[in-house]
Amino acid sequence: MSSPEPTPDERLDVLRQQIDTIDDELHDLIVRRTELVERVGEIKRDAWGQVSFIRPGREARMLRRLNAQHRGRFPRPVLLRLWREMIIGSLCLEGPFSVAVFDGRGDGEFWDLSRDHFGSFAPMRAHRSATEVVTEISAGSATVGVLPVPGSHHANDDAHWWRALFSERPGTPKVIARLPFVRMPNSRAQDLDGLVISALDPEPTGDDRSLIAVELEGSEISRDRLFEGFERAGLRARWIDSHVTGGPANLRTHLLEVPEFVAADDERLARLRNSFPDVAARVIAIGGYATPLTLDELRYPAPPVG
Repeated sequence: MSSPEPTPDERLDVLRQQIDTIDDELHDLIVRRTELVERVGEIKRDAWGQVSFIRPGREARMLRRLNAQHRGRFPRPVLLRLWREMIIGSLCLEGPFSVAVFDGRGDGEFWDLSRDHFGSFAPMRAHRSATEVVTEISAGSATVGVLPVPGSHHANDDAHWWRALFSERPGTPKVIARLPFVRMPNSRAQDLDGLVISALDPEPTGDDRSLIAVELEGSEISRDRLFEGFERAGLRARWIDSHVTGGPANLRTHLLEVPEFVAADDERLARLRNSFPDVAARVIAIGGYATPLTLDELRYPAPPVG
């Protein structure tokens, strides 16, 4: 006599037990991973002291790798959000970490953008002006600052905050990331983008954008000539923003973006500086960021309706 077919409840119990086992294994792996992170933190503190060890380039490479190897129906944005939470939770164990957030309009949109990236555990503090955020980073009171993309309507009166980064003094903040790296489907402001600044230097990831500021003193030049100067230096640029100081020197500073990683000592910056012989020029790479994942790269099965 054949045994009866298992009932739906019995089949569900078997599957749920398997899920519980996987959950336990996942938790054990997280505990083991945390122990390794704490050991890494100890080695870093012994070698370099009590400093922040945020590595946005390494984080971007990790998320790209996980996204590329993902399979199945589990939504990619959720998977990467889980990893973002784990990355920042681990980072806070290695050393001090906090976020200064621009909130010029008091609507909390940049707070949400920051929390989506830096997680629910990282300490965050809102500021009503970009100047306050830059000051926090310069003083070492916060590890990273989140600011609006220059030239965007979200920047309002703080559109030229990037001018504070136009300096070669040691410790001057740099742009190190762009948000969102992973755009969440339920974010309130789908058109909102921000830049992350820190006292750290950006690092290459294999797919990057760099921000280069050019200060010109003397005769005014056209935007076309500015682009030509970049091309002669071996750089392909996109204009982002300009700031006019004026005065007797007729001082103007332009911010442009190039689709590659450009280090502060890149020889092309010197060539760019020499591309405008009739005007005095200063050129500084004020940072860069890993290119965020596209919507196509984050595509996932649509949830069922009803």
